[in-house]
Amino acid sequence: MENLSEFEQKLFIATAAVQAWEVRGEQPGLFEIAETAGIPPSGIYALFPNVPSVFNFWYESLPQRYRLMIAELDEYSELTLSEKLTNMMLTITDMMEDQLPFVRATFNPMVFKNQSWHPFCKENEALLKEIISTHQGLSRTAQIVLWDDVYAFLSKEFLHVIKFWMRDTSPDRQKTMALLDTFNGLVSELMTNRIIDKGTDLARFFWDEGLIKIPFVSKK
Repeated sequence: MENLSEFEQKLFIATAAVQAWEVRGEQPGLFEIAETAGIPPSGIYALFPNVPSVFNFWYESLPQRYRLMIAELDEYSELTLSEKLTNMMLTITDMMEDQLPFVRATFNPMVFKNQSWHPFCKENEALLKEIISTHQGLSRTAQIVLWDDVYAFLSKEFLHVIKFWMRDTSPDRQKTMALLDTFNGLVSELMTNRIIDKGTDLARFFWDEGLIKIPFVSKK
Protein backbone atom coordinates (compact mmCIF):
# COMPACT_ATOMS: atom_id res chain seq x y z
CA MET A 1 0.00 0.00 0.00
CA GLU A 2 3.05 2.26 -0.11
CA ASN A 3 1.92 3.99 -3.30
CA LEU A 4 -1.55 4.81 -1.97
CA SER A 5 -2.59 8.06 -0.32
CA GLU A 6 -3.58 7.98 3.34
CA PHE A 7 -7.25 8.14 2.36
CA GLU A 8 -6.82 5.22 -0.05
CA GLN A 9 -4.97 3.18 2.56
CA LYS A 10 -7.68 3.78 5.14
CA LEU A 11 -10.40 2.94 2.62
CA PHE A 12 -8.60 -0.27 1.66
CA ILE A 13 -8.46 -1.37 5.31
CA ALA A 14 -12.05 -0.29 6.01
CA THR A 15 -13.34 -2.20 2.97
CA ALA A 16 -11.46 -5.31 4.10
CA ALA A 17 -12.92 -4.89 7.59
CA VAL A 18 -16.45 -4.74 6.19
CA GLN A 19 -15.81 -7.87 4.14
CA ALA A 20 -14.52 -9.64 7.24
CA TRP A 21 -17.64 -8.55 9.13
CA GLU A 22 -19.90 -10.00 6.44
CA VAL A 23 -18.04 -13.31 6.47
CA ARG A 24 -18.19 -13.58 10.25
CA GLY A 25 -21.63 -12.05 10.69
CA GLU A 26 -20.43 -9.79 13.48
CA GLN A 27 -17.62 -7.37 14.25
CA PRO A 28 -14.26 -9.04 13.54
CA GLY A 29 -11.17 -8.53 15.63
CA LEU A 30 -7.98 -6.75 14.70
CA PHE A 31 -6.18 -9.88 13.49
CA GLU A 32 -9.10 -10.94 11.28
CA ILE A 33 -9.18 -7.53 9.65
CA ALA A 34 -5.42 -7.60 9.15
CA GLU A 35 -5.59 -11.07 7.60
CA THR A 36 -8.37 -10.04 5.22
CA ALA A 37 -6.47 -6.89 4.22
CA GLY A 38 -3.21 -8.79 3.89
CA ILE A 39 -1.27 -6.42 6.15
CA PRO A 40 0.20 -6.69 9.65
CA PRO A 41 -1.93 -5.46 12.60
CA SER A 42 0.57 -2.67 13.14
CA GLY A 43 -0.41 -1.30 9.71
CA ILE A 44 -3.97 -0.83 10.95
CA TYR A 45 -2.92 0.87 14.17
CA ALA A 46 -0.75 3.24 12.17
CA LEU A 47 -3.94 4.69 10.66
CA PHE A 48 -6.71 3.93 13.17
CA PRO A 49 -6.80 4.22 16.98
CA ASN A 50 -9.04 1.15 17.41
CA VAL A 51 -11.22 -1.35 15.55
CA PRO A 52 -14.55 0.58 15.81
CA SER A 53 -12.93 3.60 14.16
CA VAL A 54 -12.22 1.45 11.09
CA PHE A 55 -15.93 0.83 10.58
CA ASN A 56 -16.81 4.44 11.35
CA PHE A 57 -14.38 5.47 8.63
CA TRP A 58 -16.09 3.22 6.08
CA TYR A 59 -19.26 5.25 6.57
CA GLU A 60 -17.34 8.52 6.68
CA SER A 61 -15.67 7.68 3.36
CA LEU A 62 -18.97 7.46 1.45
CA PRO A 63 -19.59 11.23 1.07
CA GLN A 64 -15.84 11.73 0.61
CA ARG A 65 -15.83 9.22 -2.26
CA TYR A 66 -18.84 10.95 -3.80
CA ARG A 67 -17.01 14.28 -3.66
CA LEU A 68 -14.13 12.73 -5.61
CA MET A 69 -16.55 11.33 -8.19
CA ILE A 70 -18.28 14.60 -9.02
CA ALA A 71 -14.95 16.42 -9.25
CA GLU A 72 -14.37 14.45 -12.45
CA LEU A 73 -17.81 15.11 -13.99
CA ASP A 74 -17.79 18.17 -16.26
CA GLU A 75 -21.56 18.00 -16.74
CA TYR A 76 -22.28 18.02 -12.99
CA SER A 77 -22.52 21.82 -12.87
CA GLU A 78 -25.33 21.70 -15.43
CA LEU A 79 -27.65 19.71 -13.17
CA THR A 80 -30.50 21.37 -11.31
CA LEU A 81 -30.20 21.57 -7.53
CA SER A 82 -32.80 18.84 -7.14
CA GLU A 83 -30.84 16.60 -9.53
CA LYS A 84 -27.60 17.25 -7.63
CA LEU A 85 -29.15 16.33 -4.29
CA THR A 86 -30.86 13.23 -5.67
CA ASN A 87 -27.66 12.14 -7.41
CA MET A 88 -25.74 12.49 -4.15
CA MET A 89 -28.22 10.47 -2.10
CA LEU A 90 -28.70 7.74 -4.71
CA THR A 91 -24.96 7.35 -5.24
CA ILE A 92 -24.29 7.01 -1.52
CA THR A 93 -27.08 4.45 -1.08
CA ASP A 94 -25.77 2.58 -4.14
CA MET A 95 -22.37 2.34 -2.42
CA MET A 96 -24.14 1.05 0.69
CA GLU A 97 -25.96 -1.51 -1.45
CA ASP A 98 -22.61 -3.11 -2.28
CA GLN A 99 -22.16 -3.92 1.43
CA LEU A 100 -25.85 -4.28 2.34
CA PRO A 101 -25.54 -7.05 4.99
CA PHE A 102 -23.03 -4.91 6.90
CA VAL A 103 -25.17 -1.77 6.51
CA ARG A 104 -28.32 -3.53 7.70
CA ALA A 105 -26.50 -4.78 10.79
CA THR A 106 -24.66 -1.59 11.71
CA PHE A 107 -26.32 1.55 10.37
CA ASN A 108 -28.82 1.99 13.17
CA PRO A 109 -26.59 1.22 16.20
CA MET A 110 -23.40 2.69 14.75
CA VAL A 111 -24.60 5.75 12.83
CA PHE A 112 -28.24 6.66 13.38
CA LYS A 113 -28.12 6.45 17.17
CA ASN A 114 -24.90 8.51 17.21
CA GLN A 115 -25.89 11.12 14.65
CA SER A 116 -24.92 14.02 16.91
CA TRP A 117 -21.22 13.20 16.49
CA HIS A 118 -20.77 10.46 13.89
CA PRO A 119 -18.31 11.45 11.11
CA PHE A 120 -20.67 10.14 8.42
CA CYS A 121 -23.26 12.72 9.47
CA LYS A 122 -20.68 15.50 9.68
CA GLU A 123 -19.32 14.66 6.23
CA ASN A 124 -22.82 14.59 4.76
CA GLU A 125 -23.53 17.97 6.32
CA ALA A 126 -20.34 19.42 4.80
CA LEU A 127 -21.12 17.87 1.41
CA LEU A 128 -24.67 19.22 1.39
CA LYS A 129 -23.33 22.66 2.22
CA GLU A 130 -20.89 22.47 -0.70
CA ILE A 131 -23.57 21.34 -3.13
CA ILE A 132 -26.22 23.86 -2.11
CA SER A 133 -24.11 26.94 -1.33
CA THR A 134 -22.17 26.71 -4.61
CA HIS A 135 -25.24 26.17 -6.79
CA GLN A 136 -25.55 29.07 -9.23
CA GLY A 137 -29.34 29.33 -9.14
CA LEU A 138 -29.93 30.11 -5.47
CA SER A 139 -32.33 32.91 -4.66
CA ARG A 140 -31.03 35.91 -2.72
CA THR A 141 -33.32 35.06 0.18
CA ALA A 142 -31.99 31.49 0.37
CA GLN A 143 -28.42 32.77 0.48
CA ILE A 144 -29.32 34.88 3.51
CA VAL A 145 -31.12 32.17 5.52
CA LEU A 146 -28.81 29.23 4.73
CA TRP A 147 -27.30 28.86 8.19
CA ASP A 148 -25.36 25.77 9.27
CA ASP A 149 -28.46 24.54 11.12
CA VAL A 150 -30.18 24.10 7.75
CA TYR A 151 -27.46 21.78 6.48
CA ALA A 152 -27.47 19.87 9.78
CA PHE A 153 -31.23 19.40 9.42
CA LEU A 154 -30.90 18.14 5.83
CA SER A 155 -28.12 15.75 6.88
CA LYS A 156 -30.35 14.26 9.59
CA GLU A 157 -33.23 13.94 7.14
CA PHE A 158 -30.93 12.00 4.81
CA LEU A 159 -30.46 9.48 7.62
CA HIS A 160 -34.22 8.93 7.65
CA VAL A 161 -34.12 8.49 3.87
CA ILE A 162 -31.49 5.77 4.32
CA LYS A 163 -33.64 3.99 6.91
CA PHE A 164 -36.59 4.14 4.51
CA TRP A 165 -34.35 2.88 1.68
CA MET A 166 -33.31 -0.15 3.74
CA ARG A 167 -36.99 -1.05 4.36
CA ASP A 168 -38.09 -0.40 0.78
CA THR A 169 -39.14 -3.64 -0.92
CA SER A 170 -40.71 -2.04 -4.01
CA PRO A 171 -39.28 -3.03 -7.44
CA ASP A 172 -35.96 -1.25 -7.98
CA ARG A 173 -36.76 0.71 -4.80
CA GLN A 174 -39.19 2.89 -6.71
CA LYS A 175 -40.69 4.23 -3.47
CA THR A 176 -37.28 5.54 -2.43
CA MET A 177 -36.93 7.23 -5.81
CA ALA A 178 -40.34 8.85 -5.36
CA LEU A 179 -39.39 10.00 -1.87
CA LEU A 180 -36.14 11.54 -3.11
CA ASP A 181 -37.83 13.26 -6.04
CA THR A 182 -40.43 14.79 -3.72
CA PHE A 183 -38.06 15.74 -0.91
CA ASN A 184 -35.29 17.16 -3.06
CA GLY A 185 -37.78 18.85 -5.35
CA LEU A 186 -39.21 20.69 -2.34
CA VAL A 187 -35.74 21.67 -1.06
CA SER A 188 -34.74 22.88 -4.52
CA GLU A 189 -37.93 24.90 -4.91
CA LEU A 190 -37.38 26.60 -1.55
CA MET A 191 -33.76 27.40 -2.39
CA THR A 192 -34.19 28.63 -5.97
CA ASN A 193 -37.67 30.16 -6.12
CA ARG A 194 -37.52 33.87 -6.93
CA ILE A 195 -41.04 34.71 -5.76
CA ILE A 196 -39.86 35.41 -2.20
CA ASP A 197 -37.13 37.67 -3.63
CA LYS A 198 -39.75 39.60 -5.60
CA GLY A 199 -41.97 39.87 -2.54
CA THR A 200 -39.06 41.17 -0.49
CA ASP A 201 -38.20 43.72 -3.19
CA LEU A 202 -41.82 44.88 -3.34
CA ALA A 203 -42.05 45.23 0.44
CA ARG A 204 -38.80 47.22 0.47
CA PHE A 205 -40.14 49.54 -2.23
CA PHE A 206 -43.38 50.12 -0.30
CA TRP A 207 -41.36 50.78 2.86
CA ASP A 208 -38.99 53.21 1.16
CA GLU A 209 -41.90 55.09 -0.39
CA GLY A 210 -43.80 55.28 2.89
CA LEU A 211 -46.66 53.18 1.55
CA ILE A 212 -46.49 50.76 4.49
CA LYS A 213 -45.67 51.38 8.11
CA ILE A 214 -44.75 49.08 10.96
CA PRO A 215 -45.84 50.30 14.41
CA PHE A 216 -42.98 51.42 16.67
CA VAL A 217 -40.46 51.09 13.80
CA SER A 218 -39.11 54.16 12.07
CA LYS A 219 -36.83 54.61 9.09
CA LYS A 220 -33.41 56.13 9.82
